[in-house]
Amino acid sequence: MTTWDHLLKQMLWQQLDFVQGLKILDFGSGAGETAAHLAACNDVTAVEPWEEQLAQRTEGAYTQLRGGVELVRQMPDASFDMVLCHNVLEYVDEKEAYLRELARVVKRGGLMSIVKHNRPGRVMQMTVLLNDFAMANTLLDGGNGTTSKFGDIRYYTDDELLGWLPDMALQSLWGARTFWDLQQRQECHTDPDWQRQMLALEHRVSTVPEYQAIAFFHHLLLRKRG
Repeated sequence: MTTWDHLLKQMLWQQLDFVQGLKILDFGSGAGETAAHLAACNDVTAVEPWEEQLAQRTEGAYTQLRGGVELVRQMPDASFDMVLCHNVLEYVDEKEAYLRELARVVKRGGLMSIVKHNRPGRVMQMTVLLNDFAMANTLLDGGNGTTSKFGDIRYYTDDELLGWLPDMALQSLWGARTFWDLQQRQECHTDPDWQRQMLALEHRVSTVPEYQAIAFFHHLLLRKRG
């Protein structure tokens, strides 16, 4: 796991440290690090379509299924206390349809944890860290970003997300990777003390709107009404 992924997961896990004794669906679970972490205190089912990710599967007491939204469509209504969808929707076109299925399997009063890319944070990274002015302008014009592994990043806003989920109420919003995506002294990234101080600062600003606006990721926690 890269330093970036390690630090992001550490932030998310701390934000979800209250989650215990729940039946959880981790949709788009990747290599299963978060599923394995939460499975220590919860009943976790992980769904992941990519064989490359499954080949790197993290060992843990969770159930791993191979597939995508077609598996969720086969699941009964209100069958989970919580659904995770972390860094998934950027890579699909039918975002609203995916979200409808994920929301359908959440119990009333249950939770959804969604992690998503934030376009202004990517513009900051392209400009400050990478000096990629062409991509910064593409993003400012509403274009897609790119990743070497998953292809185009099809951005969507927090307001669009909330509009697609009328039965969900926003409980918490955090920013993540506000600073470390702009850090150019890469030799310090593996220093445990640097990581500790960076995480502490990231946590401190994660709920401050001015810093959320330029964070690379947003983490939204939603609760199903009723």
